[in-house]
Amino acid sequence: MKRGYWLNQGYELERIVSGLTFPASIVFDDDGEMYVGEAGFSYGPAVEEARILHIRKNGKICKIASGFEGPLTGFAWHQGYFYVVTGSFNGKVYRVSRTGEKEIIIQGLRGGGDHYTSEIVFGPDGKMYFAVGTTTNSAVVGMDNVLNGWVGLKKKYHDVPARDLKLAGQNFESPNLLDKTNPNARAMTGAFRPFGVSCYPGEVAQGQVMANGVIYRANPDGSGLEIVADGMRNVFGLGFLPDGKLYATSNGFDFRGSRPIEGDWDPFYEVNSGWYGWPDFASGLPVTLPYFKPEGNAQPEFILAEHPPIIEQPLIRFKPHSATQKFDYCRNPLFSTINEIFFAQFGSGPPITTDDLEPKGYRIVKANPYTGQVRDFYINFNPGKGGNWPERPLALRFSPSGESLFIVDFGILEATPGTFIPHSDTGAVWRIKRK
Repeated sequence: MKRGYWLNQGYELERIVSGLTFPASIVFDDDGEMYVGEAGFSYGPAVEEARILHIRKNGKICKIASGFEGPLTGFAWHQGYFYVVTGSFNGKVYRVSRTGEKEIIIQGLRGGGDHYTSEIVFGPDGKMYFAVGTTTNSAVVGMDNVLNGWVGLKKKYHDVPARDLKLAGQNFESPNLLDKTNPNARAMTGAFRPFGVSCYPGEVAQGQVMANGVIYRANPDGSGLEIVADGMRNVFGLGFLPDGKLYATSNGFDFRGSRPIEGDWDPFYEVNSGWYGWPDFASGLPVTLPYFKPEGNAQPEFILAEHPPIIEQPLIRFKPHSATQKFDYCRNPLFSTINEIFFAQFGSGPPITTDDLEPKGYRIVKANPYTGQVRDFYINFNPGKGGNWPERPLALRFSPSGESLFIVDFGILEATPGTFIPHSDTGAVWRIKRK
C-alpha cells in the first residue's frame, strides 16, 4: 500500500506531540527547551485559546501563558523573555516572562481583515522585526470581504499605506449586501477606501506608521517603532540568514474580490528599506501584464497614479497558492547542506483561481536563494484526511544542535469551494532526522 507521504531519502519522520489546536510557531530557549504557540484562530468558524505551551523533553505539555487575542502568529525567545505578536484588529506585541506574566509593549497594529501579523524575529542589531499584512487582496474592499464577515464588524476598515500614494481614481462596482432594505443595491468602492466609498483621480491616500503591508522594526521594550519596508501583501515568514540580512516570504494575490489578479507566485525577498510593489505589482511584475488577467475578467489596471521605485525583485518565486510560510536554514552538515533554506508550504485553500483545481503546497521544500533552485523535501500526498504524517506544515525550526528539523503541523483544515472547515486537536509537532 502506498504511503500517504514522501520524504527525502535518508531521513526519518517522528511525531513528537499531537492533539494541538491550530499551532503556528515553535521556539527553543537558551536551555534547548521547546515551546509551541497555538494561534487561537483558524480561517473558518473556529475560535480557540491562543497560548504558549512548553513541550517538555519527557513529553509533558505545560501551559506557560494564555489570554492572547487570536491569531497568535509568531513568538520569539530573546534574553530571558518571550516576545509574542498577535494580529487582531488591534494587533499587539507582548513581552512574556517564563512564568507567564504578560506586558503589552506595542499595540494598535492594523491586523484583522484578510491578513494578520507574521513571525517575529530578532536581528544582529538586537531589535525585533515583524510584519503586518494587507487588509484586502488587492487594496479594494469587495464582496469577498463582506461575505467572510469582517466588513460587517468593521464597516470603515480598509488598507492604509505606509507612505502617501496618489490614486488613479479607479472605482469598482459590486453588490451591496450591507443594505438590508434593497436587495438590488450596488456599491462603488475605491482603493484604500472603506466599502462603498469612492475615490477620485489625484486623491492621496495618506501614509501612516500604523499601516498595512509593512515590515516593522522596534527596540526590545517596544520603543522606536519604525517601518523597514512597505508594499508587501502578506508577509508571514521572517528570518535572518548567516549573512546578517533579513529575508521574508509573502503570499501572492488571489483571483477573488472586486480586483482579482490571476497567477501570482509566493515571493521570497531579501528585505531592504523601500517599496515592494503592492498593490500594482505582483512578485515584482506589473499586474497589467496579460499573464495576470483572470479568465472571464478584465485585465487588471494600475490603481496608483504614480509608483515609488521598486526596491527588490524576488530571489525565488514559489508556485502560486502553495502558501509558502515560515522557514529556517541548515546549520549542521550532518543534516544537509550548510545554509540551505527549508520552507513550510501550508497548502492551498478553497479554489480561488481558474488554475487551482489541484491542491498546491502541503509540503516542505529546500532552496538555494542565490541560484533559485527549489527541490521537494517532504510531500503530503493525501491532504485533508489526516494521517500518520504532517498535514499542513506551517513553521519549521532546526534543533539547537542542528541535527533535527522540527515541523509545526497546523492540522486538518479542509478546503471546500468558498469555505474552510478547521479541525481542533489535529495539530502536531514532528521531527525529521537522518537515519
